[in-house]
Amino acid sequence: MPRSVLRAALQHERPIFCGCLPTDNALQTQLGHISERAEWHEVALGTPIGQGYLLDLLRQRLPVDRVVLSLAGWESGYSGVHPEPALDRLLAHARDVVEALLVVSRGAEAVMDPNTGASMTILLGDCGEPAMPLTEALAAFATRFAQAESKRWAELGLALGVERAHSAE
Repeated sequence: MPRSVLRAALQHERPIFCGCLPTDNALQTQLGHISERAEWHEVALGTPIGQGYLLDLLRQRLPVDRVVLSLAGWESGYSGVHPEPALDRLLAHARDVVEALLVVSRGAEAVMDPNTGASMTILLGDCGEPAMPLTEALAAFATRFAQAESKRWAELGLALGVERAHSAE
């Protein structure tokens, strides 16, 4: 997980981590003492059950003032040397990223209080060499989506933005 996501988590008194969490507890080790007060939820955002679980979790944790959706770790496995993954894997990857973006942004919007300066950040990976064209296209889609939605969010008193995790993270 990129350090910028961990830094964002450190700003909260009780961070909640959801998604495909590492099984080796490396994330908990990186967080150190904050790991004890964090919540950990294995959530598959590519499934209706996982999406419902996340939305219900957000609702139960009202008020929510900050959400960080990390798409930085959702690389498709293309290394520039090996052939591209099979078409069915590429389609599933694209759908997972788009669904996560839509579900989490709508869910966050629904549970955020505009009077608290609530915000959501979409964290994208570094599309350096050798990035797969699909990875670059999904990053461009997420960026454009955030630009278009941020206007509507601002009218509601909420903030929506995009950050890039650098490859050194």
